[in-house]
Amino acid sequence: MKVQHVEKEKNALEDKKDKALAFIRDENELATKQSALYQIYTNECTDNVTVTQEVVQQLQQQLDEELEKHKGNQEDIKRLQKQHNTTSKEYMRMSESTQSILKEMAKLDKDTVKHAEKKKFLANKAKKLAKTAEDSRFGISGASTQATQAEDDINRNAQFIAELETEMHREEAQLTQIRESLKGKTQGISDEISAKQKTLEPWKAKVNEKQSSISVAKSELEILRERGNAGANAVQDIENKIASFYETREAKVVEYKECKRERKAVEGSVQEAQAEVDHLVSQEPALRSKLSGARQKADEARASLAATQTQGNVLTGLMRLKESGRIDGFHGRLGNLGAIDARFDVAISTACPSLDNLVVDSVEVGQQCIEYLRKNDLGRANFILLDRLPQRDLSVIQTPENVPRLYDLVKSKHDRYRPAFYSVLQNTLVAKDLEQANRIAYGAKRWRVVTLDGQLIDKSGTMSGGGTRVAKGAMSSKVVADVTKDQVVKLEVDRDTLEETFGQFQQRMQQLEARLRQLQDRVPELETQAQKLRLEVESLDRNIADAEKRVEELKSESQPSQSDNKRVAELEKTIRTLEKETEKLQSETAGIEEEIRSLQDKIMEVGGVQLRTQKAKVDGLKEQIDHRMEEMSNAEINKAKADKQKSKHEKAFNEAQSELEKVTADAEKVEDDIKEQTKNTAGFRKEAEEAQEALESKKEELEALKTELDTQTTILNETRGIEIEMRNKLEENQKIMAENQKRLRYWQEKLTKLIFQNIGDDGEELEPLPMAQYTKDELEDMSKDELKASIALLEESTSQAVELSVLAEYRRRVSEHSSRMSDLNEALTGRDSAKKRLDDLRRMRLEGFMEGFSTISMRLKEMYQMITMGGNAELELVDSLDPFSEGILFSVMPPKKSWKNISNLSGGEKTLSSLALVFALHHYKPTPLYVMDEIDAALDFRNVSIVASYIKERTKNAQFIVISLRNNMFELAARLVGVYKVNHMTKSVTIENKDYIQAAAA
Repeated sequence: MKVQHVEKEKNALEDKKDKALAFIRDENELATKQSALYQIYTNECTDNVTVTQEVVQQLQQQLDEELEKHKGNQEDIKRLQKQHNTTSKEYMRMSESTQSILKEMAKLDKDTVKHAEKKKFLANKAKKLAKTAEDSRFGISGASTQATQAEDDINRNAQFIAELETEMHREEAQLTQIRESLKGKTQGISDEISAKQKTLEPWKAKVNEKQSSISVAKSELEILRERGNAGANAVQDIENKIASFYETREAKVVEYKECKRERKAVEGSVQEAQAEVDHLVSQEPALRSKLSGARQKADEARASLAATQTQGNVLTGLMRLKESGRIDGFHGRLGNLGAIDARFDVAISTACPSLDNLVVDSVEVGQQCIEYLRKNDLGRANFILLDRLPQRDLSVIQTPENVPRLYDLVKSKHDRYRPAFYSVLQNTLVAKDLEQANRIAYGAKRWRVVTLDGQLIDKSGTMSGGGTRVAKGAMSSKVVADVTKDQVVKLEVDRDTLEETFGQFQQRMQQLEARLRQLQDRVPELETQAQKLRLEVESLDRNIADAEKRVEELKSESQPSQSDNKRVAELEKTIRTLEKETEKLQSETAGIEEEIRSLQDKIMEVGGVQLRTQKAKVDGLKEQIDHRMEEMSNAEINKAKADKQKSKHEKAFNEAQSELEKVTADAEKVEDDIKEQTKNTAGFRKEAEEAQEALESKKEELEALKTELDTQTTILNETRGIEIEMRNKLEENQKIMAENQKRLRYWQEKLTKLIFQNIGDDGEELEPLPMAQYTKDELEDMSKDELKASIALLEESTSQAVELSVLAEYRRRVSEHSSRMSDLNEALTGRDSAKKRLDDLRRMRLEGFMEGFSTISMRLKEMYQMITMGGNAELELVDSLDPFSEGILFSVMPPKKSWKNISNLSGGEKTLSSLALVFALHHYKPTPLYVMDEIDAALDFRNVSIVASYIKERTKNAQFIVISLRNNMFELAARLVGVYKVNHMTKSVTIENKDYIQAAAA
């Protein structure tokens, strides 16, 4: 109560004390804000003065340099202009020479194509002539074969005719004999026949003469007609060829026009493709540079993130806290805030294990980090507080043998981190090897030295290092910015997008270059093709002209002569006349011949079969002779035709052979011309290529001179404007510098007038503190607008007067409260000790109970299995965390049954379960006396015997009083007590069981 009373009085002063402290804090805050604002102003003025001085110096230097360069620019331009004019004339001369060579080359190419086409034409013509000669040779052979065959037919038929005539004479003689034998009977008829035959003989002679004249006339007429038809057929064949030539020529002309049109289109496409390729080539460096920068940024960001993530849970958790914006002033691991050359990696990793320390702005930030680590059980960490690091001279120092100081080798991400690096590195030096390290470390002044391979000598003289593993990787070789996962993902997406774009760009460029090459190769192909087509058209024109000339010749040759036409008409007229006369003669003799046949039939009738047969033989032989005569006549005609065809083919063969020899000679001459042309073309082609290369080189030289001339001219023009602009800037910056110097003196004076009151939380006056001096980085992080707003609010809040004497009264009450609080803490300590004793006793009770419960549960299972011979039982805690709150659950599984609660068992099963529990409790903690009232009432004989036997065994260390009516139970007892009722009164009698006692004694 005393503590509460004192605390109440102290609390009553809290508001006044807080107002007084708040007033002082506001004044201090006001002074701090004003100091920060004034320092910002002074820093800005200092920076402005420094920057302006540098700008003035640079402008003056640049102005001097520009004036110096201005002197030589005009001379350079004159020299370049003269050189450009000379080179331009040389380029024009070389261009004309190259064009002349190219024209000559084109002419040679044209001649080459012309010769090739002529060679092809001659080859085709020779092939055709060879075929004509071959056909003529086969024609000669065929005509000779036909003439020989016809000659053979003539000779064979003549032989057959002679044989048939001999046989006919023989048969006629026999026919005459037969007729002579019948002369008496047929004399009158025969004489009549003879008379009529004599009358018919002049007529027959005339008919035979006419028919012979008709055959001769028809043969002559057929020969004349065949000669006319042969010429017409040849004319028709050549006319068909002419039609084919015209059709082919029309197709070639169309193809030639299409080739010229395609060449024009291809040349246009070449120009377009070349322009697009040049455009892409100009874009490639910028795109490649952009991609390289994106790759570098993404790789550095990924490496930085990976380096951060590999530092363990502590750094990862704090970086995640920083990324979420829940903490300000956390900068990360010290080793990640700088970089060092890779060859010093082992040295700095060995000499400075503190690179794993974490850097924060202030104590408050460090406490927030520690609280976060403790709350999330992330581990422990060491922190470097930037605001508590002392101000040191960090300039370069003089070292033995001019070896580098490890601190000077570190490239800090920001100057604000340099004191942190110095706090862990100090003046540690880096030596090349252990020998140099020993010389430096143990010199007149002791130094802390580390070698490049990780050997460390401390100032105290102790040496460490060596072993199979050296420390490395504590600091990267590149300074990388802190990045988040989202930033890394974005940078990688940007990089992938640029890579895809660049890949498409390269693919497009490759496609365009391939297409440009194809188009450029296509132009000469089209030129050659056009020349070939033109030559083919010219060749077809020559073929058409030759064919038409040949048609005229054949027409004139095959045109029947006037005498032939007259002869054909005469022969046709003669044949008609002879045929009419023959028909007339045959009609005039038809009656006589009919009468002769009638008379002969009469003779045949008289002569009978023999005469008829013999007459038929003679007539058959005459018919054969006539047939052979006709065949022989046809063979003679065929022979005459074959001889004529042979003469014709021999003439064509000789003409073809002569023409083929001429064509072969022309082809050899063309081949020689082609070889000579090829030889000349090779030299011209090489000369043309060299001329083109020289022209291209001269063009590049001319363009380079033009570019340089334009550049120099532009520079000269810009220099004159820059000179005026620089003079104006120089005067302007000089004015700015004087103004900033004046403002700097003003703000420095105001800064010296500020005072900081040092008051403790209880109002105690402490030693005054100097005003906080902020680093340049800290001042850059501050906002002037926010400071001005804060100063305005603080000036308004400090404008009202506050009672400051209440602080002394409050300090007295705080002292009294501390004394009373000490007494209260002693009382609380006693209470906590008693509470701890109570907790220990409860724990001991729980441990003892659980130990007994385990033993009883195990013994219960054994007892129940023994009693039931196969069942199972167990005890379970309803609440295992607090066994005394809910009690125990007794579960039983009788033999051949399922698990049940004891309340759900039958009477006998409950009895056995209860006895098992009693016997288990007896085993754990035996009791001297047990009273059991009719425990066997619900048991059968077997179970009663088992229970009785077990009780008998347990009487060694306890006494059992059992109330039972079952003989197999009480017969095992040592003493029986009978209870009975007489006259409404209960009496008892005790009987000793001698059998049991004797058995026990034995």
